[in-house]
Amino acid sequence: MRRLRVAVLVSLVVGCSILDPEDREELRHQIASMPSSEAKEYKRWYMKWRAQRWLAGKDPNDEVGKVQCRDNEGGLWSGWYDRPNKFLTVEDVVTCLVKRANATYLFCAEEFASWVVPDAKKEIEKLLPAYTDIECKYVWDFRYEPEKVDPKMVDPDAITPDDLIEALITLPGPPPGWAIPRFAPLLCPLGAGEGWGCPPRPSDSFPTGGEPTDPTGGDHP
Repeated sequence: MRRLRVAVLVSLVVGCSILDPEDREELRHQIASMPSSEAKEYKRWYMKWRAQRWLAGKDPNDEVGKVQCRDNEGGLWSGWYDRPNKFLTVEDVVTCLVKRANATYLFCAEEFASWVVPDAKKEIEKLLPAYTDIECKYVWDFRYEPEKVDPKMVDPDAITPDDLIEALITLPGPPPGWAIPRFAPLLCPLGAGEGWGCPPRPSDSFPTGGEPTDPTGGDHP
């Protein structure tokens, strides 16, 4: 009887090891051959998902970036100076990612700068003599500069089909607002949940077993 149980277990392990690579390879092929518009949508979602996970470990009050200005009175430019209350925090970026569909790390910073920089300039114009030249700009905190963060948060070309596969498997189902994608059945053998239309996993019946999943569903911090 013991030999039988061992034989069954071995056959299941071998079966999974054979099935997994085939399904993963087919997924890679389907993702790589998606139309460019669809691929762009998936990559934007992935960058958002990646940014949320990365920012979850940061202090919400950390300054991601700020607005600095300078003015020219009498032909001389002042040095760049910070504008009070014109800064972007980790919490602000997370809120943007949650509320805006497929927003990305860079999108949230650019959106902030698009209205805060002009606003800061208008404030200074009211304080200085008319016709004073004023310049304002958004400046990254060195810890959060795009060149120093996780590349897959800011560069769609850095994202591979395997990145998308691993991210989708962590979710209990498709991201909010998505229809179940055509390759969902191929995610099931790789460990996707019932929300993808997959049969229950052993870990669903026995919560203490299996691999941990992302309790936020990947779309919330």
